[in-house]
Amino acid sequence: MEKLRKIGFSKLTRLDNALEKLFSKIQVSLVEEINIKDALNRVLADDIISEMDIPPFDRSAMDGYAIKAEDSFGSSPKNPQKVKLIGTIEIGESSKLEINKGEAIRVSTGAPVPKSSDAVIKIEDTEIENNLINLYTSLVPGKNVSRKGEDIQKGTLVLSKGTDLKAEHIAILTSLGFNNAKVRIKPKISIFSSGDELIEPGDILKPGKIYNSNTPMISALVNLYGGLVLRGESIKDNKDAIKKRLLETEKDSDVIIFTGGTSVGTKDYLPEIINESGIILTHGIAMRPGSPILLGLLNNTLIFCLPGTPVAAYVSFLKIVGPAIRKILECSILDPRIEVNAIISKDVPVSGLGIMYYLRVKVEKEENNFIAKPIKLKGSGVISSLTSSDGIIEISPNQEGLKKGERVIVKLFPK
Repeated sequence: MEKLRKIGFSKLTRLDNALEKLFSKIQVSLVEEINIKDALNRVLADDIISEMDIPPFDRSAMDGYAIKAEDSFGSSPKNPQKVKLIGTIEIGESSKLEINKGEAIRVSTGAPVPKSSDAVIKIEDTEIENNLINLYTSLVPGKNVSRKGEDIQKGTLVLSKGTDLKAEHIAILTSLGFNNAKVRIKPKISIFSSGDELIEPGDILKPGKIYNSNTPMISALVNLYGGLVLRGESIKDNKDAIKKRLLETEKDSDVIIFTGGTSVGTKDYLPEIINESGIILTHGIAMRPGSPILLGLLNNTLIFCLPGTPVAAYVSFLKIVGPAIRKILECSILDPRIEVNAIISKDVPVSGLGIMYYLRVKVEKEENNFIAKPIKLKGSGVISSLTSSDGIIEISPNQEGLKKGERVIVKLFPK
């Protein structure tokens, strides 16, 4: 116990200080070029500057007739103006047709509009007989015409590097003619859950044993935050075995995550192992749940030793590991969780100042407000407290808890 405390767990580090030290050691991942169809949820590595106008030509926003707006002035159902139909332009066609005063061209939605026209009248605002079109409404110039460059102008910054590419980003890239995109390479991540009590799902549950839920949970979070899971394993509480696996895994992993074995118990070997093999950046962070977390470095591989209790491991990932992965990817937003402004439903005391507390809450809509209902402040082994809640309220180290009716920010769980 004394030896472990000397390594650094005797004093808790502020979370912001721990992150600052951690981020100073992070190396941004390299760049690869991939096909746009594979770019969903990847992180853009370069700014995208448009090399063209979108739309690339004046186009009709309606099915109707391209006209000169002045030919419709004064039109009404009782006093229609008339123009002559001289041709048709369909979507996808290129035409040199032009109109003079008193003329019109039939156009489909998205079809090019002749430069000589300045408006499109909707088909339902007209009637046609023998190539003469009755106009039943008056238009102003520009009506129902989508101008060249109206959406995006050539030379405009369209997307910034660090953007998480979603379906809408892929749409805009392809509309600009991009077939490939430069993205950050996903960091390779290995995950281990340590504990003699762990068995894998599918095995017979014997007395004193529990199923390993941490490895699949952390693996899912790694995928959600942009990492690539190389392996996910459980490992016994054996110092030599853990050290051997660490040294083997470091060779092909950018990040190694352990759950369990990081506190001050007789079988918590990870602090000693990291101290012997690499560098301990921080051991013990002023947060609950999650205070036993250890951050380390082995050569260029980041080491995260999270608590073994599932809720503490989950919260620790959201606050530290997830942002670190996104820092490696050079994401513009390190914490992608959605925030909801809510009202706390009851008093929530805390056990002391100087610690960041993470309160699990259920969010419900009542009239015009979101109400945050606490699930459980303590009990970091209660997995159901995660499935019963929607997000987390952060109670800062200088707060003496929360008062019923107080406005709070709920950070929803990532999706």
